[in-house]
Amino acid sequence: MRIVLVNWARIWDGATGGGGVNGYCQALALRLAKRGHDIVSLCGGTACTTSKREGCRIRRHADWMGLRVFEVYDSPVLAPSAAQFRDPLGEVAAPELDAEIERFFRMIEPDIVHFHNIEGFSAQCVKAARNAGARVLYSLHNYHTICPQVYLMQHHRTPCRSFDNGHACATCIEAVDPAQERRTRAACGFEGPKAYVPITLNPVRTHQTLGPTIRALGSELVSLVHRRTGTASSDPSGGSWKAITPDSVSGPMPMVGPDERGKAKYLLDELDPRRWPSPLDPQWQPLDNEPTPEPESDKPPNDYARRREAMIAMLNGCDRVLAVSEFVRRKFENLGVDPKVISTLHIGTWVNEVVSRHRELVFDPPAFADDPSRPVRLVFMGFNHWYKGLAMLADTLELLTPEYLRRIDLHISSLGGETIEWRFRRMEPRLARLTFHLGYEYHDIPWICGGKDLGLVPSVWWDNGPQTVFEFNACNVPVLGARLGGIPDFVEDGVNGFLFRGNDRFDMAETLVRLLRDPTVLDRVRGRVRPPKGIDTHAAELERVYSDCISS
Repeated sequence: MRIVLVNWARIWDGATGGGGVNGYCQALALRLAKRGHDIVSLCGGTACTTSKREGCRIRRHADWMGLRVFEVYDSPVLAPSAAQFRDPLGEVAAPELDAEIERFFRMIEPDIVHFHNIEGFSAQCVKAARNAGARVLYSLHNYHTICPQVYLMQHHRTPCRSFDNGHACATCIEAVDPAQERRTRAACGFEGPKAYVPITLNPVRTHQTLGPTIRALGSELVSLVHRRTGTASSDPSGGSWKAITPDSVSGPMPMVGPDERGKAKYLLDELDPRRWPSPLDPQWQPLDNEPTPEPESDKPPNDYARRREAMIAMLNGCDRVLAVSEFVRRKFENLGVDPKVISTLHIGTWVNEVVSRHRELVFDPPAFADDPSRPVRLVFMGFNHWYKGLAMLADTLELLTPEYLRRIDLHISSLGGETIEWRFRRMEPRLARLTFHLGYEYHDIPWICGGKDLGLVPSVWWDNGPQTVFEFNACNVPVLGARLGGIPDFVEDGVNGFLFRGNDRFDMAETLVRLLRDPTVLDRVRGRVRPPKGIDTHAAELERVYSDCISS
């Protein structure tokens, strides 16, 4: 089969550019190609050039690992989603982009077009694939189709239970103007490969036909830098200043914005020490895992409501919609996706193969039955943003008294962890040990997990299907996770891991205390941990889904 995999991020970047979804797409593409399929990767929404003559167009990159790779340049729809947020209807239809996508699909002639994201594209691109004769699938790795900022978390902090006919979206987050963002990206000089062939060729059915027509592509890919315009001060201290005049030598001189010069922040912290949020604070409210229907709104629908309506219609127009967990399936059904179209298919992972190649790094810790007094080795892996719960972990540990903290050997590997490391460093004297790494690579996972007792997945949102659960289990590490989103699909409380109430720091703290009091439970649970579904098994499952779509 000829299969086009669509995602906004470039396939070669894997999880480092596009997160876990792109890491999964990379593994899936390579495995489907190994199984004999003709795999094409299409990405777009990030590259903006200064060219006014060509407009939106698709370019071909040099093949990567045997895959043909195409990218949309100067798309009117930007990716990732935050860059497009203020123009919701741009993701419904973008005539210039939609026409170019349909032209591309007619030339490629795919059997299957599998969308893994629609960031950087529009809902009409799905119709374009169908117009070209392809069967279309959509995998719901996130909530972008129903939430233009992806996470279903209002203001990035509290779960969205009602979008109020789109009016809750309008004030949800601060976002850039898409037109200004496009100009800023173009000003960065990101032109992509210097040599390329516009996609104006006749339809092709083999790699060999199209391949030799492509001139050698240069390797001069300029890193895309997101610059933000603002007023620059010539004061080397970074503060506000103005020339001295007779009127300015007396009286106060106010700052524009908070004063963060020198030690101001620390002095203010000492005068106004950190206060624990009230249990009634919305950010600390426990979160259940029931996808209840949203309440009716008495407000007229706005552009965000029209965007959601179009996205639901787009999903219902696909041949198959694949939910990565049961929660995701139920959530989208509640929002109007046809139960006859949507089904749950858990994704597979490449981590099993990574672990098998580094088996010496993956070993069980000493049994607590032999040494019950040793510290419990906890490990967190993942991005440092609110959703993944690293801040919640810090809150939870600070609820514990020193008698329990000194039983914890904590390892953290966090991309972007610079901004929160200080909170854990202040706990370090009370912990048995702290190891804090700023970032990691996918192939570091066996090294990170070897000899650990418990993996932490404290997500504070309806996490669709966190791959860290798979990664811990592949290394025979049981998981302590939130009972949210797709986590309960893979973690059974007290059997192969432990679950606590979502976004409930007190319940997580109580669970940790029980385990610290009787850590021999971890020995028993580890014996019931099983490796996750491998990418080979998953690729075979998708083959059957693809074949069924074509035959039906």
